[in-house]
Amino acid sequence: MQSDSIARFRRMAAVAAAIAASVAAGAGELDIAREALRDGLWDVARSHASKVEGDEAKLVVLESFAREGRWEDALGTLSSQAPSSAPGFAYYKALALYETGRRQESMDALVSGSFSNTVYAAAAARLKARAAMDSGDAAGALKISMESGFATADVDSRMAAADILAASGDSKSAADIWRSVAADTNASEKAAAVAAANVSDVALLRSAYSRARNPVTRRFAGLRLGRLLLAAQGTFDEGTNLVSTIAKDAPDTDGAREAYVAMADALLASERWQAAADAYRYLLETWPPAAFDAQVQEGRGWALRKLGRPDEAIEAYARAEECATNDEARAVAVLAQGDVLSDIGRGEEAMAKYRTVLDKYPKTPAGEKLKKIVRLRDMESAARELYKAYRFEEAQQKFAELAKEDPSRAPRMEFFEVMCLYGQGLDQEALDRARRISASGPDASVRADATLWLAKYAYKRRRWDESRSLFANYATNMAPASAQAPAALLWAARAAFAGNEFQSAVDLVSRLAKDHPDSPEKSRGYLVQGEALIELARFDEAVLVLERTVLAEDTPSDERLRAQVLKADAFFAMGADNPARYKSALGAYRAVRLGESLQPGLKIAVAFKIARTLEKLKRTDEAIDEYYSGVVLAYRDARQEGVRFDDDARAVFARAAFRLADEYESRGMDYQAVRVLELVVTSDAPSADEAERRINRIQTKGMFL
Repeated sequence: MQSDSIARFRRMAAVAAAIAASVAAGAGELDIAREALRDGLWDVARSHASKVEGDEAKLVVLESFAREGRWEDALGTLSSQAPSSAPGFAYYKALALYETGRRQESMDALVSGSFSNTVYAAAAARLKARAAMDSGDAAGALKISMESGFATADVDSRMAAADILAASGDSKSAADIWRSVAADTNASEKAAAVAAANVSDVALLRSAYSRARNPVTRRFAGLRLGRLLLAAQGTFDEGTNLVSTIAKDAPDTDGAREAYVAMADALLASERWQAAADAYRYLLETWPPAAFDAQVQEGRGWALRKLGRPDEAIEAYARAEECATNDEARAVAVLAQGDVLSDIGRGEEAMAKYRTVLDKYPKTPAGEKLKKIVRLRDMESAARELYKAYRFEEAQQKFAELAKEDPSRAPRMEFFEVMCLYGQGLDQEALDRARRISASGPDASVRADATLWLAKYAYKRRRWDESRSLFANYATNMAPASAQAPAALLWAARAAFAGNEFQSAVDLVSRLAKDHPDSPEKSRGYLVQGEALIELARFDEAVLVLERTVLAEDTPSDERLRAQVLKADAFFAMGADNPARYKSALGAYRAVRLGESLQPGLKIAVAFKIARTLEKLKRTDEAIDEYYSGVVLAYRDARQEGVRFDDDARAVFARAAFRLADEYESRGMDYQAVRVLELVVTSDAPSADEAERRINRIQTKGMFL
């Protein structure tokens, strides 16, 4: 009997243990489901909740569908299970009905539902207030909010109250609630971030961003913080870094594109033209729909215009015109196209764009503005035509009138007056006004243009030091990003070379190559640098530099030829220390003669250098032949054909003839020496008198015959 009791007790204990284990397992699954729900892992939450019986597990499933926005699935879950009196079921049914557009059914569900649970009672009240707001009844929503005690209830209710207050016009009370939520350590990450964003508070957003662990919330807070930092004092770079990093890491994040647009616009406003252009380009590459955003295209056009890329700027403005959704925006885009065309001297095309605005959009602000602009442009066009016709005095009067009509353009018009004064031969007055503009003019671009004109004026008058300084100042300080900056540095180097400032010429070309590596002026600058290095007796460096000019595709043929000759000259100069270099010089000179079609003067100059190099190589007979056939006879034959040589070529001819005469006389061949000297006497060479004296000296020796 006792054994039966013991056995029965053991069976009961086993059943109790099994039930307890089952309950414990269910509790564990439900805990996992709740954690997954909190972390946004909807599928995981549903998977674990479905393993547990009871209303609480079913509510987890319903809430997961609600959080994911799968309202039809939520309704399907409700209809597939036995009705429950739990308030959560009634709330989620009402919410799902509302979200799927069945608003009356939703309100009926709220009325018939039981909401004894305070959490769901508050949620139901919030849904009622939302319905009132959506129907335009802000007062009704506010009444529900006040009666339900939203402002002092849970965080979600306080956030709803703030939204209602803001919509009702009480922005101060709304802001007070948002600030309290943002500072509430018990508020969720999302609520704190949204509240901080709503009050646009940098400190609160920094806090929300740093505490957020959910990636979506962290990106939201970071983007909103970044946009605020773009506008705050001293935090611009921090803002661009934050927006750029988040948008590039997660471009599909809500608000990423808008934040990147704001960043690009801020870069444009701060005159960081290249960074702005890069940002707009990235926008178009990352978010293709941005190509249809007129604001993006217009901003990109401005950046490209400031970077001196007019064709691309016009294309961007044209795209902005196509994408614009109203006449005012279209007018602005067409006006911008006209301004760029005007900037690059395509005046007729610019005027056509302006007239398009006047014809199509006359009532827009741009159209009203253009009425005066077109009249002023017509005045300027007339003044320019007078200038082109050399009617400088009349042109000057027109430019002066235009400056009075439009004070904003007065600095540019004054510079045009300088050109007119110069055209009239009033150089000193033109110089005085140009110097004043360059030193203290109100417009930076006009100051730069005046400086460039003064540099050219000084160069033409061989004022080398002044010219070099002005060109360098223009390219380095006044307009370093202009299209003319590379050429200005090149002319500065040429002026330095002409003034025997050879090291300065070398340095200026180095700066040109560093600051403008893609400019075609660079290879031309190497020619100047090579000549300067030769003057400094740095021949090995000169050879390397001149080779760059020779190999560059954009080097003009005449300059490439000069570089080849100079390279050969450098080899020749190095031969004094290393005779093997004479062979290099000979090969280089011969390459010049074989590889190019030479003008007669240069042809005999190269032949003379070949002969001189042969002499250095102790190949005297070859040198004599080159002096005779390559220089003396070539000169005589060309003169007979009517070729007129310059002084340098005539001097080369005379030097070759005298060298031949000396060689023949040293060999006792006086007759041959005299015959060569007679060629000089009968030529137009300036050394004819010297040739006659030498002939007389040879003949008086008595050995002539």
